[in-house]
Amino acid sequence: MSPSELKQQNLTAIYQALLQLMSRKPLAAISITELCQQAHVSRSYFYRHYQNFDQIILAFQAQAILHYFRGLPTGSQVELTTLMTRYFELTKSAVVTYRLLIKNNKIDILLQTFQSAFQLLLKQDRIGVHSAKLTEPYYLEFFSGAVINMSISWVTHGLVESPTYLAQQVAKFV
Repeated sequence: MSPSELKQQNLTAIYQALLQLMSRKPLAAISITELCQQAHVSRSYFYRHYQNFDQIILAFQAQAILHYFRGLPTGSQVELTTLMTRYFELTKSAVVTYRLLIKNNKIDILLQTFQSAFQLLLKQDRIGVHSAKLTEPYYLEFFSGAVINMSISWVTHGLVESPTYLAQQVAKFV
């Protein structure tokens, strides 16, 4: 196994262990020792790669977004509605995790990963015809907050609407 594959395997193991523990108790009540035992990694591994639990969540969520990029239609640009539909599909597929993160007040991580991913797409000019507002100062923060808040509301109300419907609503706001 290559070093990058091993690193990915360990990240997945420690993230999954953290989610399992979070499903049983609040994040604040989880010890590093307990997490390392659950994930079958050493404490020295934890401290070499992470300073806190948020870094584990952030690293894994960033990889999930990268995986999401790979699922976008090929070509130079993607319509905003398509992009948002894929984002809401990703949210729906990871709803259990999303609920755990919301319950444990990790909304800032969801916001940070969405904002970074969207910013990268803007920088790479991957988003098709869109409002010039998206590139104005502070609009990205506003837009990201709106999308994440919609996601949270959608998740907490039982995923009633379809990802496509939510994406269409987002496109109307821009």
